[in-house]
Amino acid sequence: MAFFAWSLLLPPFFTPATLFIYESTKVEETTALMPYPSIANTSEAHRFTWSPPTQRGTTQYLNDTRRTFTGPRTILGLLATATSSLGEIPPLDLPYNNSAYSVKFYAPIVRCEDANNTEQQRMDTFLREEMANTKDSRVETHNAYYSFVPTYNSTGDLDAVWHPRHQMASRPLNELWMTFLRPTINDHGKRIKPRHYQICRPHNASYHLNISQLNGFQQVSGNYSTGAAIPFPQDDPDQVSNMTQHAYTAFMLALSDQLVGKLACLDLDAYFELDEEMELYKGQNESQIFDLSDQRLRDKGLARNRTLDVLIEELSFNTSVALMHNRLLTSMINTTVKLTDNVNRYDYKPLGLFIPYALANMFAFVCIVLGVVSYIRDGVMPGKKVQDFVYAARSPEFHSHPSLGSRNPSLGAALGADGVMEMRVGAGDDGRARSWRSVRWSGDARRGEGGGGANV
Repeated sequence: MAFFAWSLLLPPFFTPATLFIYESTKVEETTALMPYPSIANTSEAHRFTWSPPTQRGTTQYLNDTRRTFTGPRTILGLLATATSSLGEIPPLDLPYNNSAYSVKFYAPIVRCEDANNTEQQRMDTFLREEMANTKDSRVETHNAYYSFVPTYNSTGDLDAVWHPRHQMASRPLNELWMTFLRPTINDHGKRIKPRHYQICRPHNASYHLNISQLNGFQQVSGNYSTGAAIPFPQDDPDQVSNMTQHAYTAFMLALSDQLVGKLACLDLDAYFELDEEMELYKGQNESQIFDLSDQRLRDKGLARNRTLDVLIEELSFNTSVALMHNRLLTSMINTTVKLTDNVNRYDYKPLGLFIPYALANMFAFVCIVLGVVSYIRDGVMPGKKVQDFVYAARSPEFHSHPSLGSRNPSLGAALGADGVMEMRVGAGDDGRARSWRSVRWSGDARRGEGGGGANV
């Protein structure tokens, strides 16, 4: 029975490691100020556009309500360049590292549509004039891409400005005109490159975005509804300037600077397969059209087989959202934010706990059963200590009692009802003298004086 009791101490030493720690996250909702692009706010338009006052002697941001648009701020051009170069939205400057929120705001979106017949004819005229301009002794015979901003000159006629513009007073259309070749397969299975004509215009749009940032990774999703097109501001000294229109125009100008230009003459490269057709290199022919370089494959992977008008609209969306990269170009709105914190959580393995503790409970149950059986069969023996049983068990009368031959010998049967033992003196097996002192108890639970095993 003692061994059973001692065995209860063993399971804790062999219990497997059931408690463990794992990484998790804790998400809580709160209300906080979160940023959104402020390009549609009239009071913040001066951060996007450089529009000096039309009249002198006014106080800045107070009564300088009549202004002249001259171009975008430098930061707007830098963001447009970074966004178009990356092919994605730059990191947003959010007040919380791990957060998610939804926001609605107004911002520009640029959409491209096919030009009508009159506009196509004007584009062809501008293209022929540009190709007719001699470059030293070279003559431009092919043009694969030509994009420009139509601008009124001093005589009131339109000119094609196909290079990036600096801040200067001008009267362009708030449009981007493009004509380009697009390879396709005709009905006869032959590869042809028809010319396309498109015009891109800025529109006001209502954005509804879901923005999240977790452990350095940001995700922007949502949708937008396109509104009316935004014309170039016609600043009148006698009228209050629409500064939101100025800011949208600055956005369009900065975006157009990423798209204007041409691919022709010395630019007959793999973009439009003209280098193979013209055999720019020795042994080069049209059978090598699809032998693309690693850089070209990377560009095609980024485009994902989408047309130019779709890519330009996506670029304008990314640039509008990229305004949140600079805190100066944003305003704050009180909204619901989900904050995510990295935490350590504790858990346990149920099976690892069940086995050792089930064994411990089983041992305890066995001990209880043995105690109940002993109580039923032998009754109660009050006032007894363990050493009393040890001393009594060493008595010669106990060893010679007839009850020892039974299957269930008991100490009570050997000692009698009163349990009186006398002192004995004799010699042990080794010839040395030994004495035994008896143990005495009675029914009133008196405890006898005992000792034993002392050598004399």
